[in-house]
Amino acid sequence: MNTFMKFVAGLTALMIVAVAAFAGGVFYERVLADSLPTPTVESPQLKRAVSEVADIIGREALEPSSETSMTAGAIRGLLESLDDPHANYFDEKHFQYFNEQNMGTFYGIGITISNREDDLVVVSVIGGTPAEGAGLMANDVIVEIDGEVRPKWDVDEAVLRIRGEEGTQVTLGIRRGEETDLREFTITRAKIDVPNIESELIDGRIGYIQLYSFNQPSASDVREAIESLTAEGAEGFILDLRNNPGGLLSSSVEVSSLFVADGVIVRVEDRTGTIEEHRARGGVATDAPVVVLVNGNSASASEIVGGALQDYGRATLVGEQTFGKGSVQQIEELSFGGAIKLTVAHYLTPKGRVIDKVGLTPDIIVEMEPELQMERETDTQLQRAIEEIKGAL
Repeated sequence: MNTFMKFVAGLTALMIVAVAAFAGGVFYERVLADSLPTPTVESPQLKRAVSEVADIIGREALEPSSETSMTAGAIRGLLESLDDPHANYFDEKHFQYFNEQNMGTFYGIGITISNREDDLVVVSVIGGTPAEGAGLMANDVIVEIDGEVRPKWDVDEAVLRIRGEEGTQVTLGIRRGEETDLREFTITRAKIDVPNIESELIDGRIGYIQLYSFNQPSASDVREAIESLTAEGAEGFILDLRNNPGGLLSSSVEVSSLFVADGVIVRVEDRTGTIEEHRARGGVATDAPVVVLVNGNSASASEIVGGALQDYGRATLVGEQTFGKGSVQQIEELSFGGAIKLTVAHYLTPKGRVIDKVGLTPDIIVEMEPELQMERETDTQLQRAIEEIKGAL
């Protein structure tokens, strides 16, 4: 396979190193919180309960917890009270990993994962990474991480546990197919050099751009690809957002602005009912015909871009119903180190469409198994997109 096709292997995100991506999230970058009322009522009952339980653990437990682990447990308990599936706690080390993700720097083993019902499943294994070298395969089920088993692994927590410093090791207990015995893989973490974007000129006239996540460099990467492909002769573009799980809200607005000259890109509604509009930022990169490829793993920021371009009639959406992740998460740094993530709002498309738990319906529906993306000849969604662009030229 050529370079272009190597990276069309059903990526759900960039890799196991991506914390934000696996939440399928849009991250709001500390703008909304300032507009929300902050409770100031002290809770003696909460303080007393936490202090009493901590005292009992310290006095009576066979193996008392450390103060660090009790603090982490208390924070996670508070977040669990929200009934927010996207809420999570990052200790100081893992918050650093989170920031690396949004800057486009990655360390891990080179797999993508997702939840399928109660299973934590390897969606894809990136070529040339430690995971491939160890023998991990797509559809492997991760049962154990460093000897620990959970009834259901949360994707965010699994990412944090599998990620780590370059050169350190993680051991995964894997259930493969119908096998009853677990296979054990001890894998050394490394820097994973996977680009955030891949591009290619197809048939001399069509610029193909696949974007894997929405991080800080995404818009400049897409703009550069558009300009380069235009210089090579591209007269229309395919923006492939299949298996792109999201990222930064600002990035989704910036990428949309490459195709939409003016107008609202997304509306964000907070818990007070206040709606904040995010408008196109100028600097359109092309007015050529555009097709956006989406599937069931296109989520959140991908749905913002797809929804905006669809609402404005700027692009034709081809593929399958998107994931339906229309909530917005915010990261709040903690004074003692680390951070928490929690849902603070939901978003609407320019025409006011609700995406959460619904998703986007493509203009042209083409159902296809993800593994068929491995080869262009079997990628019927891409072939349909090519036909659509040719018809518009």
